[in-house]
Amino acid sequence: MELIIIIVVAIIAIIIIYSMMKTNIKELKKIAGDSELNKIAQKFPKNKEICKALLHKLGNKTTKIEEKEDSESTLYMAIQDKIVIGNTHDSYTRIQTMAHECLHSIQDRKMLIFNFIYSNFYIMYYAIICILVMIKKLPNEMLYSNVFLILSFIYYVVRIFLENDAMIKAQYLAKEYMKDQGNATQEEIERINNGLTQLNKSCIKGTNCSLFVNIMIKLVIFNVLALIF
Repeated sequence: MELIIIIVVAIIAIIIIYSMMKTNIKELKKIAGDSELNKIAQKFPKNKEICKALLHKLGNKTTKIEEKEDSESTLYMAIQDKIVIGNTHDSYTRIQTMAHECLHSIQDRKMLIFNFIYSNFYIMYYAIICILVMIKKLPNEMLYSNVFLILSFIYYVVRIFLENDAMIKAQYLAKEYMKDQGNATQEEIERINNGLTQLNKSCIKGTNCSLFVNIMIKLVIFNVLALIF
């Protein structure tokens, strides 16, 4: 009975959070793919040069930069202290994306390393308890479910702090960079900035919602497995 209650409460939580923070994917793609803004952004240097300039602006002289044309993802790798740049040449959002990853590179190093190690431990713990419950080697499902919730809370707090900090500051850093470059007029910079503002309203909510919903889905899956097996 307790497991059923947890499943029901988790599903209700997913519905509530999703309904309040859902994002219109089609609208986001339309905003991100604005051809006029993309054309303005072509006035700025290549991604690697943007990244170098932003790191210099932030006083970061240690982070390495690597480009991967066969990847769509751009991310900061804390252990290697390296920014990996994916294929984002065509979108004006690339300037903010570079700013976002550069901001990750100057966040508290201990928190970044903790997030990397803890995230892997968190995923491993979840995989192990799911396997154990399926082979009937988990004597107290409620205990492990509660432990998972506590671990999830820590995971969410750390991850969302790092992401929100970078997402909120990235737009302002990108705007400062564009002004410093002098490649575009003030009006063009404002137009790009307005596009980023529209995009960020949904993206920040979407990131927060996605992390929470993923945790609740994992909780539901584990408890369903516990009921079945």
